[in-house]
Amino acid sequence: MPMPAANAPWPPKEWAPAYDQYAENDAWLTGDVKTLQTLYTGQQGATHTHNGAPYRGGIAGVASRLFWGRPVPQGEQRTRLHVPAAADLATLASDLQYSDPPVTDFAEVTDGATVNDKARTRLDLIMNSDDTHATLNSMGEVKSALGASIIIPRWDADIEDHVWLDYAAADAAIPTFKHRRLVEVTLWSEFVDGNVYWRHLEHHGRGYIEHALFRGSQTSLGARVPLQERPETESYAALVDGESRIPTQIDRLTAGYLPNAPALSWRKSGQLADAGRSDFNQCIPLFDALDETFSSWMRDLKLGAGKLIVPEAYLRNNGAGAGASFDMFQEMFVGLSVPGKVADGLDLTPSQFEIRVEQHEQTMRGIMREILRKAGYSPSSWGDPDEKSSQVTATEIQQRNAQTERTRSKKNLYDRRVLSRMGSVALELDGLIFQGKGGGKYDLNVVFPELSRTDPKTEAETIGLLNVAGAISAETAVRRANPDWDDTAVTEEVNRIQARKEENMPPDPFSAGRVDEAEE
Repeated sequence: MPMPAANAPWPPKEWAPAYDQYAENDAWLTGDVKTLQTLYTGQQGATHTHNGAPYRGGIAGVASRLFWGRPVPQGEQRTRLHVPAAADLATLASDLQYSDPPVTDFAEVTDGATVNDKARTRLDLIMNSDDTHATLNSMGEVKSALGASIIIPRWDADIEDHVWLDYAAADAAIPTFKHRRLVEVTLWSEFVDGNVYWRHLEHHGRGYIEHALFRGSQTSLGARVPLQERPETESYAALVDGESRIPTQIDRLTAGYLPNAPALSWRKSGQLADAGRSDFNQCIPLFDALDETFSSWMRDLKLGAGKLIVPEAYLRNNGAGAGASFDMFQEMFVGLSVPGKVADGLDLTPSQFEIRVEQHEQTMRGIMREILRKAGYSPSSWGDPDEKSSQVTATEIQQRNAQTERTRSKKNLYDRRVLSRMGSVALELDGLIFQGKGGGKYDLNVVFPELSRTDPKTEAETIGLLNVAGAISAETAVRRANPDWDDTAVTEEVNRIQARKEENMPPDPFSAGRVDEAEE
């Protein structure tokens, strides 16, 4: 959508279902149990009571049946602990995709541009640097939790002498899609001052970036005001033109929408159909059940603490109004002259409830496996002890990781398309803004390394057997042994192998010592 008008509802009504889901996923990601309780119990009061506990009817009542939505009776303190499984899942997804970072290289030059050392240096600075890889790792967690991220080229000569890649989370963007392609997007940030909500909107269109500042309420944008009214946006006032835009001088969009997976529940919901799907999809009840199980385990520990039932004769009177106490270290007690046997009623009775360690642990492990299965990851990726063994082959390890590799490969399809395009945009902008340093318009290729590589010993034995059988060339052998090498490195290694073979080749017995006769 274009820059919204004054007093427009915020977020836009058509995006309200997505933002409700973003808020719920964010609470699980950050472990904000107060927000979880608010989301699942609701802000309004109870519609009825049951067994003395307040409940709500309707959809809110369904949510209140979740562990974090169940009301706690007044005067009762209930143990509720949160297991950061959602955050761990997002970290796992990011680690599997970006911990071994993708490599970007030139694909095909356009508009007569040539690839030289300066251009390669610039590309590595923008796409293959540690800063970029750190950005991707950070972005990966948010993308996993919310279902999408937005990649944006940034530049500021006062900070860096080159363009760099940044990202925005899905809950800070309103994208517009056409034929399943991003055509424009509005990024926004919020500054709260009491009851006043200041919102900075950054709209990316083809060939320009528009900035606007609004002063409104929690649910409304309010009036559009000059950028100078907030210190956070004051610097943009000197950069924009009369339409509050910054021309980018390129006929391409300076933002890329990177979905985590295709949306399922929103596939019939207009613009939401291309919003992406979170790894938390259909896992939230499992997160809640995991917290309930762990809290039950901790409750067992509290109830299972050893207790003694002490006869009244063993208690020490602490005075009027101070009650009585039992001294654990007192060695001698004076009995009472009462009818019956001397020992009657004077026994110390221990009380010890069972702590169900194995049952709770197995339940939690089963829930974790279901979370991983739904998210598309193998239990071994999480380090499940049930999936490990001291004697496993490389082939067995690859089979155990097959589900994880399939999920990662599907996500890489989206990443390669968007990262290569945004890298190309960043490199073109770099050539225009920082002229003469190597930037220009190039097509790029983004390559993700393999997640699990074949055991080096097994691969070497396979190459050796193929070589003995004469079924593999030197070039193919080098490429198979070193899949991350480029063409130049492969050619140089093949030449060295051929030269070494020629040096070690025995002399021809039929030509040794023969002197060719001079031609007459």
